[in-house]
Amino acid sequence: MKLIKSITLFDGTIERRNCYIGFEGDRILYVGEEKPKPDYSCELIAQDVFVTPAIIDAHSHIGMVRSGEPACEDEANEHSNAILPLINSLHSIYMDDLSFRDSVESGVLYSVVLPGSGNIIGGKAVLLRNFETNIEKAFIQDVGIKMALGFNPRST
Repeated sequence: MKLIKSITLFDGTIERRNCYIGFEGDRILYVGEEKPKPDYSCELIAQDVFVTPAIIDAHSHIGMVRSGEPACEDEANEHSNAILPLINSLHSIYMDDLSFRDSVESGVLYSVVLPGSGNIIGGKAVLLRNFETNIEKAFIQDVGIKMALGFNPRST
């Protein structure tokens, strides 16, 4: 069993201090203040860390509006038409955007990426794994269609 000694474990409901988390593969087998008994063969793989569930960004333009690149080069809005329900945001996402690395380091492992709000109907929103290196592996599924009203579509 692999073991993590956390300073803080936040499971989404409860915050625990100075506890051990034991797991094998994708199954958590132990959470407790004491190191597991010698019944288990334990390998300590990390200690003095903050442990939290993965965070999902439910509204993002990551990979379309790339970190450090000029605003005129972003691919979040389509200027050819106000209503484009068949546009797929997946085709405008670049996985080499530095924001993917930054998000993963901050615990944001998944993002819903949608077109910008410059179109009344802007196209498909997709759910991605932020930790993958190419778009085929990152794509999980389509999750909806982006729609916007107000100033942004009027200004675009």
